[in-house]
Amino acid sequence: MLASQKLASRCLRCLVRCKSTTSIGSGSNSSRAKASVVAEQSLGIIGVPFAKGQGKQGVELAPDLLRQSNLRQVLQSSHDGLVIRDYGNLQYAVDETLLQQQRVHYHHIRNYADFMACNRALIEQVKLMLQQNSQFLAIGGDHAIGFGSVAGHLQHTPNLSLVWIDAHADINLHSTSQSGNIHGMPVSFLLEQLRTTWQHAGLNEIAPNCLPKDQLVYIGLRDIDPYEAFILNKFGIRYYAMDTIDRVGVPKIIEMTLDALNPQNKIHVSFDIDALDSNVAPSTGTAVRGGLTLREGISIVEALRDTKRVQGVDLVEINPKLGNERDVRTTVESGLEILKSMFGYRRSGHWSNIDTGILGSD
Repeated sequence: MLASQKLASRCLRCLVRCKSTTSIGSGSNSSRAKASVVAEQSLGIIGVPFAKGQGKQGVELAPDLLRQSNLRQVLQSSHDGLVIRDYGNLQYAVDETLLQQQRVHYHHIRNYADFMACNRALIEQVKLMLQQNSQFLAIGGDHAIGFGSVAGHLQHTPNLSLVWIDAHADINLHSTSQSGNIHGMPVSFLLEQLRTTWQHAGLNEIAPNCLPKDQLVYIGLRDIDPYEAFILNKFGIRYYAMDTIDRVGVPKIIEMTLDALNPQNKIHVSFDIDALDSNVAPSTGTAVRGGLTLREGISIVEALRDTKRVQGVDLVEINPKLGNERDVRTTVESGLEILKSMFGYRRSGHWSNIDTGILGSD
């Protein structure tokens, strides 16, 4: 058995154990959630082990692999005052209404009913976490979960900006996708200009708040389908592909991104690990060479963090079944470095909770 398969097997056993570990956010606690007081610096974490947005199994193991890799300790060490609540892994059930939508309207999309069921549950979970916490982190799973994560965030915080860091635009429509893989479509569910293309999905009921197209910024694109390029340019959506990043540099990209975002808005950062170059993130399902270096990825999330407006974060598409054990370890470590910097770690150093009188008085 390959080393990565052994690691994936261990993760699967943990996944089975962790599915029922959600201690906050169950139906019996919903009334308490509404009455709870949000801590000043608190982070809610939800694992979303969803793998049906694409065809490669293994990505569902990532939430528990990150936990096994000391996610909580890494985040806690990056921010001394951070209160962390882990809500376990999201669970969902597919109902007949969704199966009917799939059969009649979206049969050419793979696993549409599961996608909608998962994201409907995630929308409610995100709203719950933001009632109890100042920030949340959704760990995929594939990037199909970006719909529910952002849609739930929009319901709690309508004045929202989205930074989508990815090798892919993920804005295909059901009528333009060649693969039928719905992890390439989540952004199209979020924009008002594309709502009519999903007229049978009931979006006005489950996700009534849309993201303004001028509050969406892409960073790191380098594999854009023709129809996606057409949509991005038709609506004037800002996207900074790798050729632009190579030409002007990451500091300028950060400047242009922050200039584009409404300074009064909260920010959602959706980070696909394949935004990073495959040298530092090889264990992912749709790796594309020529991506961001780890240092560039860290610089981007540091700049967003320093706005003090980041309220929601996704980390998706780590797949422990792809590559050897070293590949998996490299990818997980890169993901943890991104999260560590997003939630407080400063490469320039910091001091808190120390005896500042150790050198005596001035």
